[in-house]
Amino acid sequence: MSQPTAIPKTARTVVTGVQKMTPSEAFVETMVANNVTDMFGIMGSAFMDAMDIFAPAGIRLIPVAHEQGAGHMADGYARVSGRHGVVIGQNGPGISNCVTAIAAAYWAHSPVVIVTCETGTMGMGLGGFQEANQLPMFQEFTKYQGHVNNPKRMAEYTARCFDRAISEMGPTQLNIPRDYFYGEIVCEIPKPMRVDRGAGGEKTLNEAAELLATARFPVILAGGGVVMGDAVAECKALAERLGAPVVNGYLRNDSFPASHPLWAGPLGYQGSKAAMKLIAQADVVIALGSRMGPFGTLPQHGLDYWPKDAKIIQVEADHTNLGLVKKITVGICGDAKAAAAALLQRIDGRTLACDATKAARFETIKSEKAAWEKELDEWTHERDAYSLDMIEEAKGAEGVTIDKLEDVGPALKAAIDAQMNHGKTTVIEIMCTRELGDPFRRDALAKPIRFLDKYKDYV
Repeated sequence: MSQPTAIPKTARTVVTGVQKMTPSEAFVETMVANNVTDMFGIMGSAFMDAMDIFAPAGIRLIPVAHEQGAGHMADGYARVSGRHGVVIGQNGPGISNCVTAIAAAYWAHSPVVIVTCETGTMGMGLGGFQEANQLPMFQEFTKYQGHVNNPKRMAEYTARCFDRAISEMGPTQLNIPRDYFYGEIVCEIPKPMRVDRGAGGEKTLNEAAELLATARFPVILAGGGVVMGDAVAECKALAERLGAPVVNGYLRNDSFPASHPLWAGPLGYQGSKAAMKLIAQADVVIALGSRMGPFGTLPQHGLDYWPKDAKIIQVEADHTNLGLVKKITVGICGDAKAAAAALLQRIDGRTLACDATKAARFETIKSEKAAWEKELDEWTHERDAYSLDMIEEAKGAEGVTIDKLEDVGPALKAAIDAQMNHGKTTVIEIMCTRELGDPFRRDALAKPIRFLDKYKDYV
């Protein structure tokens, strides 16, 4: 398998104005306009014409052993870089291999663009070679599906898929019949559109601020929107003003620093009993950037902890998630960072009901965390302390973990792309799969580690 072509050192020029070009050029130039430098997939005849100009345009096609690996790599790339992760494949079996990876990216809110090359238009519906109905495959796991129905619209649909992946924070699908890469068209490469995210509506922000002002035991549930919106600092400032314990959403342990005295730990499956006991006492909960998904709020450790009588403020960038899982009192459709700042501005300088009990609440947080730590120490009879401590230290704030709908074994694919984005930083991954040879072919120094104990053999 060949090495991917290196990215040119010089800056790339984005084509402007109405130009005569091939549809393949329109496709590639639109990717250049969206700052695409890497794609993942297995070369196929369906997109060979476009592939020939990837390298001159400064785009590396990084080959993999299996298309599912390419999808996970695009997901990991998007999570680490904050840019689009792009995966491309051969029509039919190549594309169908990506379904699980795109589903994983969907639930991780990763801006992945999957380019699904399609059977030629004259062969559709005839049961030809590698024909498959590819749009329904990804319908549940994409924010937008663009089907190029005319070569003249290649740039339009490509641009829209890239725009929507970022604006809606999730995968989009660009479906292109293989014969539509050829010919000659006249078009203009669209400029990327990026939507400014606001704090939400004035009415709902004011209502939420009044609820917080009268709360006696407020609790913040910090979800994935805090991480994706770079809102950890704003979440911390709001928590400190309220003296509110902060619990992490399920699989969102990075949404609030564990070193902070107001941190209580994660909710949901295998979560922190301290976090559960604290949120059970809440009279107002602010779910900041969280869907409050069922797996992250389910009873655990024998505790049915969700505060059924509490007022719930939900801040969500996607309005369709407001009140979807849990009944809410106030729904704010807004960015977690901007909303947290706006709420803090509204309550700052005011005397809050929770001010009088701030010291007592801090002691409650401290005692619940200590009790949970003591219980965990009593549970844990076997612990390879050195290796686990080293992993915890190495993982740091930028660690990437699998999400809710990922097959066992995406770690190596994500590690390869974390390495590619971090250059000289050594990336350590735990678990492996068919892509084991890829870091050596890519010269990416992600290091699989083999753990041996008397029960399991981990590679």
